[in-house]
Amino acid sequence: MKIAIQGEAGSFHDAATRQFFAHTPYSVLPRGTFRAVFDSLANGTADTGVVAVENSLYGSIHETYDQLIRHNFAIHGEVQLHVHQHLIALPDVTLADITEVVSHPAALDQCREFLEKTLPHVSVREHSDTAGAVADIALAQQRHEAAIASAHAATLHDMHILAENIEDEPDNITRFIVISRQPAEIAHANKASLILTTDHQPGALHRALGVFDQNHANLTKLESRPVRGQPFRYQFIIDVLANQATLITIIHELEQLGHSVTLLGHYRSAPVTLDIA
Repeated sequence: MKIAIQGEAGSFHDAATRQFFAHTPYSVLPRGTFRAVFDSLANGTADTGVVAVENSLYGSIHETYDQLIRHNFAIHGEVQLHVHQHLIALPDVTLADITEVVSHPAALDQCREFLEKTLPHVSVREHSDTAGAVADIALAQQRHEAAIASAHAATLHDMHILAENIEDEPDNITRFIVISRQPAEIAHANKASLILTTDHQPGALHRALGVFDQNHANLTKLESRPVRGQPFRYQFIIDVLANQATLITIIHELEQLGHSVTLLGHYRSAPVTLDIA
């Protein structure tokens, strides 16, 4: 199995992939952007993709949702990873040597308070990938640079962790989804992701949400995204906890109200797990 991920070995996408496919043989196809992951599935280069959809501190990753709507790929599962960020540099380098910190924009945002308090005079540079930033520093032997990335990235490139767990908030959780071109029947599925397009009448969303309430189904996500080609009209990404029978009823009742519903996937909800080394 070929799995496309955003980032390289040692990235948090890599950690999520290792977590989900711990008992399945696979090879990773590193990609520079979320769009490239989706394109790899679309052209058949990859069988599966793993992409982040939201972070507990910074909310939704809109690019992922927009690509889900564009491609209508199936969601097979999820991983909720408790992310720990580390400041990583070459061996024997100290904090006093660092003049520049490099990482993915999301990782830099998650460690803003640490950088301002501990390294207030260093410059900050964005990179497309956390693990890629570590690899670049290791390859160029840049003693004045440090990267923010996972502990696994440091191990892969024989680098030194200058400071551990530097994220500003301890409850830093990122949710990843596993996607494929084809849907799959998942045993004991209890969570679904839907695209809902309402009939664009006053109170339409209120009536739609009432369907979930009447069926005692708990919404865990409601995300609005623009409908392309229809200015100021929106469609909604919904995550809901529901078994198969309840899900069928919900979809039927929404369609009876005149709404359009696309089922992206019915899968098992995942507990939060630790970032794995």
